[in-house]
Amino acid sequence: MGWNVSAEVIAFIIVLVISVYSRQSHAVPSPKNRVFRLCLATTLGAIGTNLASTLMIAYAPLELLPLTYLVTLCYFVLTPLLGTVYFYYAVAVVGEARPVGRAFVLASGVPCAAYFLLVLANVPTGCLFSFDAAGVYMQGPLIIATYLVFYFYCVACFALVVFTRAPIDPVIKRILAVFPLIAVGVIAVQQLFPTYLLSGSAAACSLLIIYLYLQNKRLSVDQLTGASNRQEFLSMVSLMDEKGQPFTAVLVSLSNFKFINDKFGHENGDRFLREFAAYLGTVGEARLYRYSGDQFALIASCDGAGGNHDEAAATATLIAPLQKRLEEPWRIGGHSCTVGAAIGAVSYPAIARTPGDVVAALEYATVESRKLEPNTPCVCTPEMMGAIHRRNAIADVVRRAAEQDGFTLNLQPIWSESARRFVAAEALCRLTDDELGPIPPDEFIPIAEQIGVISDVTRFMLERACAFVRSYRDAHPSTTFHGVSVNFSAVQFIQDDLAESVLAVVARHGIPASCLRVEVTESAIIANPEAVRAFMEKMHAQGVRFYLDDFGTGYSNLSTLLELPFDVVKLDKSILRSVTEDEHLVEFFALLASGFGVLGTQALSEGVETPEQRAFLGRCGCDLMQGYLFSRPLPPEEAAAAIAASEGRGEE
Repeated sequence: MGWNVSAEVIAFIIVLVISVYSRQSHAVPSPKNRVFRLCLATTLGAIGTNLASTLMIAYAPLELLPLTYLVTLCYFVLTPLLGTVYFYYAVAVVGEARPVGRAFVLASGVPCAAYFLLVLANVPTGCLFSFDAAGVYMQGPLIIATYLVFYFYCVACFALVVFTRAPIDPVIKRILAVFPLIAVGVIAVQQLFPTYLLSGSAAACSLLIIYLYLQNKRLSVDQLTGASNRQEFLSMVSLMDEKGQPFTAVLVSLSNFKFINDKFGHENGDRFLREFAAYLGTVGEARLYRYSGDQFALIASCDGAGGNHDEAAATATLIAPLQKRLEEPWRIGGHSCTVGAAIGAVSYPAIARTPGDVVAALEYATVESRKLEPNTPCVCTPEMMGAIHRRNAIADVVRRAAEQDGFTLNLQPIWSESARRFVAAEALCRLTDDELGPIPPDEFIPIAEQIGVISDVTRFMLERACAFVRSYRDAHPSTTFHGVSVNFSAVQFIQDDLAESVLAVVARHGIPASCLRVEVTESAIIANPEAVRAFMEKMHAQGVRFYLDDFGTGYSNLSTLLELPFDVVKLDKSILRSVTEDEHLVEFFALLASGFGVLGTQALSEGVETPEQRAFLGRCGCDLMQGYLFSRPLPPEEAAAAIAASEGRGEE
């Protein structure tokens, strides 16, 4: 019998190419990656023995018949095994989304084991193949078993993927469902045309699909630096967690990389990143990952025998040489330049107990490192881990509160010294949890911004503030109460229809737009100046008034007041505290307050707590005051009573 091996030769070359290019892909020794490498080895072995067996049957002398028989026997073992290993690859992919039962994994191997026994039985029986005395190859009566085993695993693979309830990406699901169908089609063609060897082609097609869409190194390797990417880092952390393998992780975040790009150009910036990554790859015996644009992560295993000592030693082994190198200059664009970095580190499981804890601890420690001297590492401690867990717990509480309107409104009235009554109020958001108790705004507001629910918080506050104004005006028709101010986060201003949606809330509650005051910080203006300006001009034209919040906390400058239509400037309580403690600043404060008046803007001093501070502000000409001396933040009913009482005293 003559065979056509051209397709098999091409398939062998394709698999060799994939083997070479996949060497760096998915270095994490996860079950999926290990099975993929087994697929490669099995496919190469199956195609290689197929070609060798075919050539030896056709051309080898009779003296080599025992060797020909052995090679052919290996082919009969490996070829049906192809279907088995590809099936288990699908099992490994499904297992990453939802654990696959051990009993199922073992039971799935029964047909393969039975076929392997059949191959062993071929030696005395010739049930699959045999050679006559002249060395002529002959198929045995059970040759169909080789096809049936292959078909079984292809069908099983298809059924596993299609009918699984595991949360697999639909694209991956389609890929895993397609390649067994292709393999079945190719093998069916070979059955119709026995002289064409196509079993290797079926495997090569399947392998090519898997490599291109699921195992391509572009999915796991950063193309600029050649380091494994963030997804590989997360996979490795998860795998080491599953194995209970202690390790130390370090996150290195370059401090001034933007300066390098701006000064030396992106090409030199890329060249520096490659050089920096190459250096990090030599630090200790750690695996290197590019965590993000200018951040790199390292993972070093610990043997766990020495407890905290081993973890501390592993951390020092990674950080000490890095600190020393960062003190030395780098050659960038033909120039010598020193580059700083923030360095965060955490040990597993001594400090971080879960993969999520590892990531959170690294990012938290890196942020804390930026607050220290340049290149000073921050190693996560149990106290830091506790703060991270508290933050995560608060984030969950904030999400639930945003979904269920679980926030509450308090109002702190604003006093006018000239009118001798409360003329406005600030809306303050409050949050209480059954387990955590009252959560301060300076804790939950930044978290609400970070997790993307601050718009829901502002919407809640805006609705409640407008409802309060409507209720108070209805109860006191002759009131001179001006209205309520609501704080707007910088995140709000990316909303295209922000002005329209805010005005719609005001209109729905039937109050004048002038009763709404919007508090904006200078940090919000700096973050999105054009959007803030457009919003302020549109809203100001409708009568909405604006407060510049936290003046004097680091960003403040007069150009902001000159360019934007602020009606009130809120002086941070730190300013009042400073001027009352230093008599040389008294005249400065008086000039500051009068200067705002010249600009047509009122000054409002926060944090007024003593009669002496009140008297001082009166002498300086600061009319608007807010603080515990006049009123603490109050629930709406109590705030309404306090405002009404002050109006009664004012009229007297």
